[in-house]
Amino acid sequence: MEKDKALETLKAADRRVSLLRDSIAVLSFDMETVMPEKAAEERGEQIALLSGLQHEFSLSDEICNAAECLKDDEELSLEDRALVRSWNRFLSTEGKLPKSFVEESARLTSLSQSAWVRARENDDFASYAPLLAEVFLNAEEKARIINPEADAYDTLLDLYEEGMNASFLASVFDPLETSIHEIMDMCCGRRVESGFLYVPYDRESLHAFCMKIITQMGFDFSRGMVSISAHPFTSYLGRDDIRMTTRYSDPSYFDSVSTIVHECGHALYDMNASLNEKIRGSGIGFGSSMSLHESQSRFWENMMLRRRSFWLYAYPMLQEAVDGLQSVSLDDFYRGINRCTPSAIRVNADEVTYPLHIILRFRLEKMLVDGSLAVKDLPEAWNEMSSQIIRYDVRNDSEGCLQDVHWAEGLIGYFPSYAMGSIAAALFMKTLEERAGGKDALDEKISRGEWDVVTGFQRDEIWRYGSVYDFETVVRRVTGHPLDADVYKAYLADKYKEIYNH
Repeated sequence: MEKDKALETLKAADRRVSLLRDSIAVLSFDMETVMPEKAAEERGEQIALLSGLQHEFSLSDEICNAAECLKDDEELSLEDRALVRSWNRFLSTEGKLPKSFVEESARLTSLSQSAWVRARENDDFASYAPLLAEVFLNAEEKARIINPEADAYDTLLDLYEEGMNASFLASVFDPLETSIHEIMDMCCGRRVESGFLYVPYDRESLHAFCMKIITQMGFDFSRGMVSISAHPFTSYLGRDDIRMTTRYSDPSYFDSVSTIVHECGHALYDMNASLNEKIRGSGIGFGSSMSLHESQSRFWENMMLRRRSFWLYAYPMLQEAVDGLQSVSLDDFYRGINRCTPSAIRVNADEVTYPLHIILRFRLEKMLVDGSLAVKDLPEAWNEMSSQIIRYDVRNDSEGCLQDVHWAEGLIGYFPSYAMGSIAAALFMKTLEERAGGKDALDEKISRGEWDVVTGFQRDEIWRYGSVYDFETVVRRVTGHPLDADVYKAYLADKYKEIYNH
Protein backbone atom coordinates (compact mmCIF):
# COMPACT_ATOMS: atom_id res chain seq x y z
CA MET A 1 0.00 0.00 0.00
CA GLU A 2 1.36 3.44 -0.96
CA LYS A 3 2.05 5.63 2.06
CA ASP A 4 -0.23 8.51 0.98
CA LYS A 5 -3.06 6.07 0.37
CA ALA A 6 -2.33 4.29 3.65
CA LEU A 7 -2.55 7.54 5.62
CA GLU A 8 -5.78 8.56 3.90
CA THR A 9 -7.23 5.12 4.60
CA LEU A 10 -6.17 5.16 8.24
CA LYS A 11 -7.63 8.59 8.89
CA ALA A 12 -10.98 7.71 7.31
CA ALA A 13 -11.18 4.46 9.28
CA ASP A 14 -10.11 6.24 12.48
CA ARG A 15 -12.97 8.72 12.03
CA ARG A 16 -15.54 5.92 11.70
CA VAL A 17 -14.21 4.24 14.84
CA SER A 18 -14.25 7.58 16.67
CA LEU A 19 -17.90 8.12 15.78
CA LEU A 20 -18.78 4.69 17.17
CA ARG A 21 -16.77 5.40 20.31
CA ASP A 22 -18.61 8.67 20.82
CA SER A 23 -22.00 7.00 20.23
CA ILE A 24 -21.20 4.50 22.98
CA ALA A 25 -20.26 7.42 25.23
CA VAL A 26 -23.67 9.01 24.64
CA LEU A 27 -25.43 5.82 25.76
CA SER A 28 -23.14 5.51 28.78
CA PHE A 29 -23.66 9.12 29.81
CA ASP A 30 -27.42 8.68 29.61
CA MET A 31 -27.16 5.46 31.63
CA GLU A 32 -25.39 7.22 34.49
CA THR A 33 -27.60 10.31 34.56
CA VAL A 34 -31.23 9.88 33.50
CA MET A 35 -31.80 6.29 32.31
CA PRO A 36 -34.67 4.47 34.09
CA GLU A 37 -33.44 1.72 36.40
CA LYS A 38 -35.24 -1.09 34.56
CA ALA A 39 -33.59 -0.18 31.26
CA ALA A 40 -30.19 -1.40 32.48
CA GLU A 41 -30.28 -4.84 30.87
CA GLU A 42 -31.26 -3.62 27.41
CA ARG A 43 -28.82 -0.72 27.65
CA GLY A 44 -26.12 -3.29 28.32
CA GLU A 45 -27.12 -5.07 25.10
CA GLN A 46 -27.05 -1.80 23.15
CA ILE A 47 -23.61 -0.86 24.40
CA ALA A 48 -22.34 -4.40 23.86
CA LEU A 49 -23.51 -4.35 20.25
CA LEU A 50 -21.86 -1.02 19.47
CA SER A 51 -18.71 -1.99 21.37
CA GLY A 52 -18.46 -5.14 19.28
CA LEU A 53 -18.90 -3.16 16.07
CA GLN A 54 -16.29 -0.62 17.16
CA HIS A 55 -13.85 -3.41 17.93
CA GLU A 56 -14.58 -5.14 14.63
CA PHE A 57 -14.03 -1.94 12.66
CA SER A 58 -10.81 -1.32 14.61
CA LEU A 59 -9.44 -4.65 13.42
CA SER A 60 -10.38 -4.23 9.78
CA ASP A 61 -7.78 -5.13 7.17
CA GLU A 62 -7.58 -1.51 6.03
CA ILE A 63 -6.60 -0.30 9.49
CA CYS A 64 -4.18 -3.14 10.18
CA ASN A 65 -2.48 -2.82 6.80
CA ALA A 66 -2.30 0.97 6.94
CA ALA A 67 -0.94 1.03 10.49
CA GLU A 68 1.72 -1.52 9.59
CA CYS A 69 2.66 0.32 6.39
CA LEU A 70 3.13 3.63 8.24
CA LYS A 71 4.69 2.17 11.37
CA ASP A 72 8.25 3.45 10.91
CA ASP A 73 7.62 6.44 8.67
CA GLU A 74 9.53 9.33 10.25
CA GLU A 75 8.59 11.69 7.41
CA LEU A 76 5.00 11.97 8.62
CA SER A 77 3.91 15.06 10.52
CA LEU A 78 4.05 15.05 14.31
CA GLU A 79 0.30 14.53 14.55
CA ASP A 80 0.17 11.78 11.93
CA ARG A 81 3.01 9.89 13.61
CA ALA A 82 1.06 10.08 16.87
CA LEU A 83 -2.07 8.72 15.20
CA VAL A 84 -0.13 5.82 13.68
CA ARG A 85 1.55 5.13 17.01
CA SER A 86 -1.79 5.07 18.83
CA TRP A 87 -3.22 2.57 16.38
CA ASN A 88 -0.22 0.27 16.54
CA ARG A 89 -0.36 0.39 20.33
CA PHE A 90 -4.04 -0.57 20.22
CA LEU A 91 -3.37 -3.45 17.83
CA SER A 92 -0.65 -4.78 20.14
CA THR A 93 -2.86 -4.60 23.25
CA GLU A 94 -6.66 -4.46 23.21
CA GLY A 95 -6.68 -5.27 19.52
CA LYS A 96 -5.85 -8.85 20.54
CA LEU A 97 -9.21 -9.24 22.28
CA PRO A 98 -11.89 -11.24 20.44
CA LYS A 99 -15.03 -9.37 19.47
CA SER A 100 -17.13 -11.70 21.62
CA PHE A 101 -15.00 -10.84 24.66
CA VAL A 102 -15.41 -7.10 24.07
CA GLU A 103 -19.17 -7.48 23.75
CA GLU A 104 -19.44 -9.56 26.91
CA SER A 105 -17.22 -7.11 28.83
CA ALA A 106 -19.41 -4.18 27.80
CA ARG A 107 -22.59 -6.04 28.79
CA LEU A 108 -21.08 -7.07 32.12
CA THR A 109 -19.86 -3.62 33.12
CA SER A 110 -23.17 -2.00 32.13
CA LEU A 111 -25.02 -4.35 34.46
CA SER A 112 -22.35 -3.91 37.11
CA GLN A 113 -22.66 -0.12 37.12
CA SER A 114 -26.41 -0.26 37.65
CA ALA A 115 -26.04 -2.89 40.37
CA TRP A 116 -23.36 -0.78 42.08
CA VAL A 117 -25.73 2.20 42.33
CA ARG A 118 -28.31 0.07 44.14
CA ALA A 119 -25.73 -1.60 46.38
CA ARG A 120 -24.25 1.73 47.41
CA GLU A 121 -27.65 3.23 48.15
CA ASN A 122 -28.62 0.20 50.26
CA ASP A 123 -25.20 -0.41 51.83
CA ASP A 124 -25.44 -3.96 50.49
CA PHE A 125 -22.07 -5.28 49.35
CA ALA A 126 -23.03 -8.94 49.78
CA SER A 127 -25.61 -8.87 46.97
CA TYR A 128 -23.20 -7.05 44.65
CA ALA A 129 -20.07 -9.12 45.40
CA PRO A 130 -20.75 -11.94 42.88
CA LEU A 131 -21.08 -9.45 40.03
CA LEU A 132 -17.94 -7.58 41.08
CA ALA A 133 -16.11 -10.91 41.21
CA GLU A 134 -17.13 -11.46 37.56
CA VAL A 135 -15.74 -8.04 36.66
CA PHE A 136 -12.35 -8.87 38.20
CA LEU A 137 -12.26 -12.28 36.53
CA ASN A 138 -13.04 -10.54 33.25
CA ALA A 139 -10.14 -8.12 33.83
CA GLU A 140 -7.74 -10.97 34.57
CA GLU A 141 -8.81 -12.76 31.38
CA LYS A 142 -8.34 -9.54 29.43
CA ALA A 143 -4.78 -9.26 30.71
CA ARG A 144 -4.01 -12.89 29.86
CA ILE A 145 -5.27 -12.46 26.29
CA ILE A 146 -3.22 -9.31 25.76
CA ASN A 147 0.01 -10.64 27.26
CA PRO A 148 -0.08 -14.16 28.73
CA GLU A 149 3.58 -13.97 29.77
CA ALA A 150 3.30 -10.78 31.83
CA ASP A 151 1.92 -10.10 35.29
CA ALA A 152 -1.81 -9.51 34.85
CA TYR A 153 -1.96 -6.39 36.98
CA ASP A 154 1.02 -4.85 35.20
CA THR A 155 -0.77 -5.42 31.90
CA LEU A 156 -3.89 -3.66 33.20
CA LEU A 157 -1.84 -0.74 34.55
CA ASP A 158 -0.11 -0.37 31.19
CA LEU A 159 -3.46 0.12 29.45
CA TYR A 160 -4.04 3.33 31.41
CA GLU A 161 -0.42 4.51 31.47
CA GLU A 162 2.02 3.02 28.99
CA GLY A 163 5.02 1.49 30.72
CA MET A 164 3.50 1.69 34.21
CA ASN A 165 3.94 -1.32 36.49
CA ALA A 166 3.28 -2.24 40.11
CA SER A 167 6.96 -2.29 41.08
CA PHE A 168 7.48 1.31 39.96
CA LEU A 169 4.29 2.47 41.66
CA ALA A 170 5.30 0.81 44.92
CA SER A 171 8.66 2.60 44.77
CA VAL A 172 6.76 5.91 44.52
CA PHE A 173 3.85 5.16 46.85
CA ASP A 174 5.74 3.64 49.79
CA PRO A 175 7.88 6.73 50.54
CA LEU A 176 4.94 9.00 49.67
CA GLU A 177 2.85 7.26 52.34
CA THR A 178 5.62 7.86 54.88
CA SER A 179 5.89 11.55 53.98
CA ILE A 180 2.13 12.04 54.22
CA HIS A 181 1.98 10.37 57.62
CA GLU A 182 4.72 12.74 58.78
CA ILE A 183 2.64 15.74 57.66
CA MET A 184 -0.42 14.27 59.39
CA ASP A 185 1.60 13.87 62.57
CA MET A 186 2.71 17.49 62.31
CA CYS A 187 -0.90 18.64 61.96
CA CYS A 188 -2.19 16.40 64.74
CA GLY A 189 -3.40 18.24 67.82
CA ARG A 190 -3.55 21.65 66.14
CA ARG A 191 -7.16 22.63 65.65
CA VAL A 192 -8.40 24.17 62.41
CA GLU A 193 -12.05 25.19 62.46
CA SER A 194 -14.12 23.89 59.55
CA GLY A 195 -17.66 23.72 60.91
CA PHE A 196 -18.71 26.57 58.62
CA LEU A 197 -18.16 24.26 55.63
CA TYR A 198 -21.18 22.23 56.75
CA VAL A 199 -23.81 24.93 57.11
CA PRO A 200 -27.11 24.37 55.26
CA TYR A 201 -27.07 25.75 51.73
CA ASP A 202 -29.48 26.42 48.91
CA ARG A 203 -28.68 24.00 46.10
CA GLU A 204 -29.73 26.35 43.31
CA SER A 205 -27.63 29.22 44.66
CA LEU A 206 -24.59 26.98 45.06
CA HIS A 207 -25.07 25.56 41.56
CA ALA A 208 -25.21 29.09 40.16
CA PHE A 209 -21.93 29.90 41.93
CA CYS A 210 -20.32 26.73 40.54
CA MET A 211 -21.42 27.67 37.02
CA LYS A 212 -19.80 31.11 37.46
CA ILE A 213 -16.56 29.48 38.52
CA ILE A 214 -16.33 27.04 35.61
CA THR A 215 -17.26 29.86 33.22
CA GLN A 216 -14.35 31.85 34.64
CA MET A 217 -12.18 28.77 34.12
CA GLY A 218 -13.15 28.75 30.45
CA PHE A 219 -15.84 26.08 30.16
CA ASP A 220 -17.77 26.67 26.92
CA PHE A 221 -21.47 25.95 27.45
CA SER A 222 -22.06 25.99 23.69
CA ARG A 223 -19.84 22.90 23.50
CA GLY A 224 -20.60 21.26 26.83
CA MET A 225 -23.11 20.76 29.61
CA VAL A 226 -23.36 19.83 33.29
CA SER A 227 -25.63 17.11 34.71
CA ILE A 228 -26.13 15.31 38.01
CA SER A 229 -24.97 11.74 38.76
CA ALA A 230 -24.26 9.46 41.72
CA HIS A 231 -20.53 9.60 41.01
CA PRO A 232 -19.15 12.69 39.22
CA PHE A 233 -17.37 12.16 35.90
CA THR A 234 -16.51 13.82 32.59
CA SER A 235 -17.24 12.33 29.17
CA TYR A 236 -16.11 13.13 25.66
CA LEU A 237 -19.21 12.57 23.50
CA GLY A 238 -17.85 14.31 20.43
CA ARG A 239 -15.49 17.06 19.35
CA ASP A 240 -18.06 19.70 20.36
CA ASP A 241 -19.90 17.75 23.04
CA ILE A 242 -17.96 17.55 26.31
CA ARG A 243 -20.11 16.74 29.32
CA MET A 244 -19.48 16.55 33.01
CA THR A 245 -21.56 15.68 36.04
CA THR A 246 -21.54 16.79 39.64
CA ARG A 247 -23.57 16.16 42.77
CA TYR A 248 -24.99 18.14 45.68
CA SER A 249 -25.53 15.28 48.09
CA ASP A 250 -22.37 15.63 50.21
CA PRO A 251 -22.57 17.23 53.68
CA SER A 252 -20.20 20.08 52.80
CA TYR A 253 -20.98 22.64 50.11
CA PHE A 254 -17.23 22.84 49.45
CA ASP A 255 -17.26 19.21 48.31
CA SER A 256 -19.64 20.19 45.52
CA VAL A 257 -17.44 23.13 44.53
CA SER A 258 -14.36 20.90 44.58
CA THR A 259 -16.12 18.28 42.47
CA ILE A 260 -17.17 20.63 39.68
CA VAL A 261 -13.76 22.31 39.54
CA HIS A 262 -12.06 18.90 39.32
CA GLU A 263 -14.33 17.75 36.50
CA CYS A 264 -13.94 21.05 34.67
CA GLY A 265 -10.18 20.47 34.65
CA HIS A 266 -10.86 17.30 32.65
CA ALA A 267 -13.40 19.01 30.39
CA LEU A 268 -11.12 21.92 29.51
CA TYR A 269 -8.41 19.52 28.38
CA ASP A 270 -10.76 17.73 25.98
CA MET A 271 -12.44 20.95 24.84
CA ASN A 272 -9.17 22.59 23.91
CA ALA A 273 -7.62 19.50 22.35
CA SER A 274 -10.58 19.12 20.02
CA LEU A 275 -10.11 22.68 18.74
CA ASN A 276 -6.78 21.70 17.18
CA GLU A 277 -7.70 21.18 13.52
CA LYS A 278 -4.81 18.77 12.99
CA ILE A 279 -6.30 16.22 15.42
CA ARG A 280 -9.93 17.37 15.72
CA GLY A 281 -12.42 14.50 15.76
CA SER A 282 -9.71 11.85 15.55
CA GLY A 283 -8.62 9.14 17.95
CA ILE A 284 -5.98 11.50 19.36
CA GLY A 285 -8.19 14.60 19.43
CA PHE A 286 -8.79 14.58 23.16
CA GLY A 287 -6.79 14.30 26.39
CA SER A 288 -3.87 11.91 26.54
CA SER A 289 -3.22 9.27 29.21
CA MET A 290 -5.21 9.06 32.43
CA SER A 291 -2.31 10.32 34.55
CA LEU A 292 -1.99 13.41 32.35
CA HIS A 293 -5.75 13.93 32.40
CA GLU A 294 -5.80 13.66 36.18
CA SER A 295 -2.90 16.08 36.45
CA GLN A 296 -5.16 18.73 34.92
CA SER A 297 -8.13 18.05 37.15
CA ARG A 298 -5.99 17.75 40.30
CA PHE A 299 -4.16 20.95 39.31
CA TRP A 300 -7.42 22.89 39.40
CA GLU A 301 -8.91 21.09 42.39
CA ASN A 302 -5.85 21.55 44.60
CA MET A 303 -3.20 23.91 43.26
CA MET A 304 -5.89 26.43 42.26
CA LEU A 305 -9.09 25.90 44.27
CA ARG A 306 -7.25 25.46 47.58
CA ARG A 307 -5.04 28.46 46.89
CA ARG A 308 -5.65 31.64 48.88
CA SER A 309 -5.42 33.94 45.84
CA PHE A 310 -8.20 31.97 44.13
CA TRP A 311 -10.55 32.94 46.96
CA LEU A 312 -9.43 36.55 47.06
CA TYR A 313 -11.36 36.67 43.79
CA ALA A 314 -14.11 34.09 44.40
CA TYR A 315 -14.92 34.30 48.11
CA PRO A 316 -17.27 37.33 47.92
CA MET A 317 -19.37 35.42 45.35
CA LEU A 318 -19.47 32.32 47.55
CA GLN A 319 -20.52 34.43 50.53
CA GLU A 320 -23.49 35.62 48.50
CA ALA A 321 -24.38 32.03 47.54
CA VAL A 322 -24.09 30.41 50.97
CA ASP A 323 -25.84 31.89 54.00
CA GLY A 324 -23.73 31.95 57.14
CA LEU A 325 -20.42 32.73 55.48
CA GLN A 326 -20.69 36.50 55.88
CA SER A 327 -19.12 36.29 59.34
CA VAL A 328 -16.33 33.91 58.30
CA SER A 329 -13.09 35.63 57.38
CA LEU A 330 -11.17 34.72 54.24
CA ASP A 331 -8.22 33.52 56.31
CA ASP A 332 -10.44 31.20 58.38
CA PHE A 333 -12.13 29.93 55.24
CA TYR A 334 -8.77 29.28 53.55
CA ARG A 335 -7.50 27.32 56.53
CA GLY A 336 -10.80 25.43 56.77
CA ILE A 337 -10.73 24.19 53.18
CA ASN A 338 -7.15 23.03 53.74
CA ARG A 339 -7.78 21.25 57.01
CA CYS A 340 -5.87 17.97 57.24
CA THR A 341 -7.93 15.16 58.74
CA PRO A 342 -8.54 11.50 57.84
CA SER A 343 -11.89 10.88 56.15
CA ALA A 344 -13.83 8.12 54.43
CA ILE A 345 -14.65 9.40 50.96
CA ARG A 346 -11.84 9.71 48.42
CA VAL A 347 -13.38 12.46 46.28
CA ASN A 348 -13.94 14.60 49.39
CA ALA A 349 -10.53 13.95 50.98
CA ASP A 350 -8.23 16.84 51.81
CA GLU A 351 -5.14 17.49 49.73
CA VAL A 352 -2.77 15.75 52.14
CA THR A 353 -4.64 12.51 52.78
CA TYR A 354 -6.03 12.05 49.25
CA PRO A 355 -3.05 10.05 47.94
CA LEU A 356 -3.51 7.58 50.80
CA HIS A 357 -6.90 6.67 49.32
CA ILE A 358 -5.15 5.85 46.05
CA ILE A 359 -2.43 3.82 47.76
CA LEU A 360 -5.13 1.80 49.53
CA ARG A 361 -6.92 1.05 46.25
CA PHE A 362 -3.67 0.26 44.45
CA ARG A 363 -2.73 -2.38 47.00
CA LEU A 364 -6.23 -3.85 47.15
CA GLU A 365 -6.79 -4.16 43.43
CA LYS A 366 -3.37 -5.72 42.98
CA MET A 367 -4.37 -8.40 45.52
CA LEU A 368 -7.78 -8.85 43.89
CA VAL A 369 -6.16 -9.40 40.49
CA ASP A 370 -3.42 -11.78 41.66
CA GLY A 371 -5.92 -13.81 43.70
CA SER A 372 -4.43 -13.22 47.14
CA LEU A 373 -7.69 -11.49 48.13
CA ALA A 374 -11.18 -12.77 47.29
CA VAL A 375 -13.86 -10.23 46.39
CA LYS A 376 -16.12 -11.52 49.17
CA ASP A 377 -13.41 -10.56 51.68
CA LEU A 378 -12.93 -7.06 50.25
CA PRO A 379 -14.87 -5.14 52.95
CA GLU A 380 -12.78 -6.58 55.78
CA ALA A 381 -9.51 -5.94 53.95
CA TRP A 382 -10.62 -2.45 52.96
CA ASN A 383 -11.56 -1.51 56.51
CA GLU A 384 -8.30 -2.82 57.93
CA MET A 385 -6.18 -0.99 55.36
CA SER A 386 -8.18 2.19 55.83
CA SER A 387 -7.31 2.18 59.53
CA GLN A 388 -3.63 1.64 58.80
CA ILE A 389 -3.08 3.75 55.69
CA ILE A 390 -5.69 6.54 55.89
CA ARG A 391 -6.06 6.31 59.67
CA TYR A 392 -9.83 6.31 59.30
CA ASP A 393 -12.13 3.64 60.75
CA VAL A 394 -14.78 2.83 58.15
CA ARG A 395 -18.36 2.69 59.48
CA ASN A 396 -20.11 0.91 56.59
CA ASP A 397 -19.46 -0.40 53.08
CA SER A 398 -21.13 2.58 51.37
CA GLU A 399 -18.37 4.81 52.69
CA GLY A 400 -15.85 2.01 52.24
CA CYS A 401 -15.50 -0.43 49.37
CA LEU A 402 -18.72 0.68 47.66
CA GLN A 403 -17.90 4.38 47.40
CA ASP A 404 -16.30 4.36 43.92
CA VAL A 405 -17.83 3.30 40.62
CA HIS A 406 -14.48 2.58 38.92
CA TRP A 407 -14.25 -1.14 39.66
CA ALA A 408 -17.92 -1.53 38.75
CA GLU A 409 -17.04 -0.01 35.37
CA GLY A 410 -14.16 -2.45 34.93
CA LEU A 411 -11.54 0.33 35.28
CA ILE A 412 -9.02 -1.85 37.10
CA GLY A 413 -5.57 -0.28 37.07
CA TYR A 414 -7.00 3.25 36.73
CA PHE A 415 -6.72 4.48 40.33
CA PRO A 416 -2.92 5.03 40.41
CA SER A 417 -3.31 7.68 37.71
CA TYR A 418 -4.90 10.02 40.28
CA ALA A 419 -1.76 10.03 42.42
CA MET A 420 0.59 10.24 39.45
CA GLY A 421 -1.51 13.14 38.19
CA SER A 422 -1.17 14.94 41.53
CA ILE A 423 2.61 14.53 41.39
CA ALA A 424 2.71 15.96 37.86
CA ALA A 425 0.35 18.81 38.82
CA ALA A 426 2.83 20.03 41.42
CA LEU A 427 5.57 20.08 38.78
CA PHE A 428 3.33 21.99 36.36
CA MET A 429 2.43 24.59 39.01
CA LYS A 430 6.08 25.09 39.95
CA THR A 431 6.89 25.67 36.28
CA LEU A 432 3.96 28.07 35.85
CA GLU A 433 5.05 30.10 38.88
CA GLU A 434 8.57 30.38 37.49
CA ARG A 435 7.32 31.55 34.10
CA ALA A 436 4.90 34.04 35.67
CA GLY A 437 7.72 35.73 37.55
CA GLY A 438 7.32 33.94 40.85
CA LYS A 439 4.57 32.75 43.15
CA ASP A 440 3.61 36.25 44.30
CA ALA A 441 3.30 37.55 40.75
CA LEU A 442 1.08 34.63 39.78
CA ASP A 443 -1.06 35.07 42.89
CA GLU A 444 -1.59 38.72 42.07
CA LYS A 445 -3.11 37.80 38.70
CA ILE A 446 -5.20 34.95 40.08
CA SER A 447 -6.62 37.22 42.80
CA ARG A 448 -7.81 39.65 40.10
CA GLY A 449 -9.58 36.87 38.18
CA GLU A 450 -6.99 36.89 35.39
CA TRP A 451 -7.10 33.13 35.14
CA ASP A 452 -6.10 33.16 31.50
CA VAL A 453 -2.50 33.25 32.75
CA VAL A 454 -3.19 29.72 34.02
CA THR A 455 -5.40 28.38 31.23
CA GLY A 456 -3.16 29.95 28.59
CA PHE A 457 -0.20 28.03 30.00
CA GLN A 458 -2.19 24.79 30.06
CA ARG A 459 -3.64 25.33 26.60
CA ASP A 460 -0.34 26.14 24.92
CA GLU A 461 1.80 23.57 26.73
CA ILE A 462 -0.59 20.64 27.25
CA TRP A 463 -4.20 20.86 26.08
CA ARG A 464 -3.78 21.69 22.40
CA TYR A 465 -1.64 18.62 21.81
CA GLY A 466 -4.37 16.19 22.82
CA SER A 467 -2.87 12.71 22.76
CA VAL A 468 0.06 13.59 20.52
CA TYR A 469 2.56 13.12 23.38
CA ASP A 470 2.59 10.55 26.17
CA PHE A 471 2.53 11.44 29.87
CA GLU A 472 6.27 11.35 30.59
CA THR A 473 7.09 13.26 27.40
CA VAL A 474 4.65 16.04 28.32
CA VAL A 475 6.12 16.34 31.82
CA ARG A 476 9.65 16.64 30.42
CA ARG A 477 8.66 19.05 27.62
CA VAL A 478 6.76 21.39 29.95
CA THR A 479 8.93 21.30 33.06
CA GLY A 480 12.33 20.30 31.73
CA HIS A 481 12.47 17.54 34.33
CA PRO A 482 11.30 13.94 34.67
CA LEU A 483 8.41 13.05 36.94
CA ASP A 484 9.62 13.74 40.47
CA ALA A 485 7.58 12.94 43.58
CA ASP A 486 9.98 14.95 45.76
CA VAL A 487 8.60 18.21 44.33
CA TYR A 488 5.08 17.11 45.25
CA LYS A 489 6.10 16.06 48.75
CA ALA A 490 7.90 19.37 49.32
CA TYR A 491 4.86 21.28 48.05
CA LEU A 492 2.59 19.54 50.57
CA ALA A 493 5.01 19.87 53.46
CA ASP A 494 5.68 23.59 52.88
CA LYS A 495 2.01 24.44 52.43
CA TYR A 496 0.85 22.65 55.56
CA LYS A 497 3.69 23.93 57.71
CA GLU A 498 2.38 27.41 56.93
CA ILE A 499 -1.28 26.54 57.46
CA TYR A 500 -0.61 24.79 60.77
CA ASN A 501 1.86 27.47 61.90
CA HIS A 502 4.97 25.29 62.14
